Amino acid sequence: MRLRTGFLTLLFCALSLGSLSVFAADVWPEKVKVGGEYRLRLESEINYDFDSSVPASDTYLLSRLRVYLDLNPSPHLQLFGMFQDSETIDQGNAVFKTPDQRRLYQAFFVVKSKPGALETRIKGGRQELKYGDERLIGALNWSNLGRSFDGVVLHFETKAFWLDLFGTRIKPQGKEVQFAGGYAQLKKFPTGILEPYVLFLHGNQSGVDNGPLDLVTVGTRVKGKFKKHFDYGFEGAYQSGKSNGNLVSAFALHSEIGVNIPKSFKPRFELEYNFASGDSSPGVGTVTTFNNLFPTNHSKYGYMDLFSWKNLHDLKLGFSAKPVSFFQASVDYHLFFLPQPADGVFAANGRQLRPGIPGASPYAGQEIDFLFTFKPIKHFDALVGYSMFFPGSFFSDTGPSDRAQFFYTQFVAKY
Repeated sequence: MRLRTGFLTLLFCALSLGSLSVFAADVWPEKVKVGGEYRLRLESEINYDFDSSVPASDTYLLSRLRVYLDLNPSPHLQLFGMFQDSETIDQGNAVFKTPDQRRLYQAFFVVKSKPGALETRIKGGRQELKYGDERLIGALNWSNLGRSFDGVVLHFETKAFWLDLFGTRIKPQGKEVQFAGGYAQLKKFPTGILEPYVLFLHGNQSGVDNGPLDLVTVGTRVKGKFKKHFDYGFEGAYQSGKSNGNLVSAFALHSEIGVNIPKSFKPRFELEYNFASGDSSPGVGTVTTFNNLFPTNHSKYGYMDLFSWKNLHDLKLGFSAKPVSFFQASVDYHLFFLPQPADGVFAANGRQLRPGIPGASPYAGQEIDFLFTFKPIKHFDALVGYSMFFPGSFFSDTGPSDRAQFFYTQFVAKY
């Protein structure tokens, strides 16, 4: 792993130096971009074991530095590299180092065709993948490490649609997985856009699904506006294949409707419902637990990251307002139920947070999230958030069930 990362670094540096040597001083700003960001976040998790008889809190500081070099030697060629350094400091001032703490986070080339009726692009190397609302494929930016894939993306685009065909690999929890597929967008769908996709996963997501895994996910996403102040969204996906020798048949859906009130402080109301199938008999027969793949789950099913798009009913009510241009406040309420209590609760990272038992209550709990974001100047933004989770009778049926809390504040400087 270190040898491959070192080779990619040397290759990128060589390409960069070679490109820089042909740039004249007067075109430097157009051909070369250097930038990055520094992010600092304080998190405090209180009673995340749901047992107040044994007081538990975990407060830590997350630091992340990203620096990038973006070279565009011609209108048809781009070379991009990003280095990332991530550190976590706990209450005892111990710095946790991981194999991914310092790494070449992105290193890719892009070759573009000439503008025309059909534009094509090939992007190869280490890169982020982000599609739709990132419910199945996302860059996981909230994480201190993020997520990038090694592979190739072919992009085709006309005025009516675009299509991405990609083949990649990634190592979640240390084991390599092959991830490929096609994702398209029809731009002229009535009132919005339509995005069909088919995704293929082969390998073993250690810690998420045990044993060999061959999975096909077919779905579509629709998003748009109607009646001027209303907007909507829908996504549905079905999975089939094999997991550890067992057949897979699972599905998930998301639906939302929002209304933007035409007032100076920009109030917005949202109603959202999320569902993902679970398994009534985990480990026996056909697997019916939906696989969340590689999402950005944070904020989707509560800011505390206690749930994912997996064995879930989630009803969300949201409100936000922006009284001034640099400040926004929001509050979200989530009501959680489990389709199959025997399957348990799965956290945002896909791992089981609380095992289930047959006969347990399906009522998992409620969460309320407060978030305040600030952007006083162009290259700086900050946020403060506070969340509370009130466990439902599923937790009291399966173990401790006391209230949990989450506080965090984050500062980001971009340059």
